[in-house]
Amino acid sequence: MTKNEPGMGSVEEGGTLKALVIIDMTNDFVYDTYEYEGTLYEGKLVAPMGKTIVDNIARLVIKAVKGGTVSVFRLPKDHASAFMNPELELKIAELGIDEVFITGLVDEVCIYINSMGFLERGFKTNIVKGCTAPFNEEKGREAFRELTKCGAKMVDDIPDDIKVILLLEDEHDENSEEIKSGTWPPHNMRGTPGALTVKPIRDALEERI
Repeated sequence: MTKNEPGMGSVEEGGTLKALVIIDMTNDFVYDTYEYEGTLYEGKLVAPMGKTIVDNIARLVIKAVKGGTVSVFRLPKDHASAFMNPELELKIAELGIDEVFITGLVDEVCIYINSMGFLERGFKTNIVKGCTAPFNEEKGREAFRELTKCGAKMVDDIPDDIKVILLLEDEHDENSEEIKSGTWPPHNMRGTPGALTVKPIRDALEERI
């Protein structure tokens, strides 16, 4: 039996599978300025090193979607920990996810907190090298030292059998313009240009359609 999300592939219910987790790779976190539908916007929550990992994460997405049927779920978060949104635990339990590969922003805050959240819940937790970035490099290294002590693994790549991509993204209203329903992604996400996933990763996700 499978469960289908609008515009997405199917995932076997009750199966065990690996997920690529992408944290806070949104316009406002990555770019000083960015264009959306011909309008130039200013980033509000910029992590300066975020731009350096965009293409690396996009390559992981391309690899995942070319490896077979991949389902994509966007789960908004209002706190550093995505687990504050009860929908996350419900979704990963429903799908049978047992191993995660973490990417995104930033090492010493959301990467650390969410990786610890997965570890504490018994998930095999991997952090993909070159696909995360810190605000402060030393604090980022400290975060990774603590995570590896707790069981997280640093890996160079994702495996070929990724079946789910989880977008865990901070929701905020620094920009007032609302994305019209019917734009990417196909399951009618609504938000602001600043809260929208950066375009190279959006484009890579669209390869699965």
